[in-house]
Amino acid sequence: MRAIDLERTPVGASTIDLCERCHALWFDAFESVRLTPAATLALFREVHGAAAPERNALPQFLPCPRCRATLVPTQDLQRSTRFTYWRCPHAHGRFTPFVQFLREKDFLRPLSPGEIEKLKVHVHTVRCSGCGAPVDLARDMVCRYCRAPVEALDPDAVARTVQQLQEAERRRTTIDVGRLADALLAHPPAPLRRGTFGAMPPHDLDLIGAGIALVVSALSGD
Repeated sequence: MRAIDLERTPVGASTIDLCERCHALWFDAFESVRLTPAATLALFREVHGAAAPERNALPQFLPCPRCRATLVPTQDLQRSTRFTYWRCPHAHGRFTPFVQFLREKDFLRPLSPGEIEKLKVHVHTVRCSGCGAPVDLARDMVCRYCRAPVEALDPDAVARTVQQLQEAERRRTTIDVGRLADALLAHPPAPLRRGTFGAMPPHDLDLIGAGIALVVSALSGD
């Protein structure tokens, strides 16, 4: 696997492992939910550029790369979208195929019967997004091997999700001057003792201290 360093919340970086041959990602414990919005977008670009034409078939039993225990297939739900990953029973992390990551982030949706009928006019066979097997659209609407539906990247969903992530990243990296001023007025710093440079004037407020208080309040959910 290739290691990718991505920013995480509240601070620091996470190392995500990406396997181009398996079309999959390894997240250590809680790494997926701790990615910043910008990191999620960066990982989406990595997935887009990393998918090799051929993929390795996943073995029946997957070992945890940390403890070698057999990973456990797990179903999860993101809003109304179901996705699957394989988790370590000892909470070391999870193995997530590319397509499941895209489902988790709301980038994919199943095609409707009408859309499949239109697709048949131009394309007879598609490759299953789940296992890579061919799906004959003249006969099937789901993969015969893994039962995954015929699905595609939803341009509207991608645009909507990318906009939400970009807006979340903008808010995360922008100082709210109004809230900062309110925090300063509500919790003025204690007067400083006279030191080498004399006492501070009463209107010189501690921006850094108030900013730290805001961050602590946000992380505490207050």
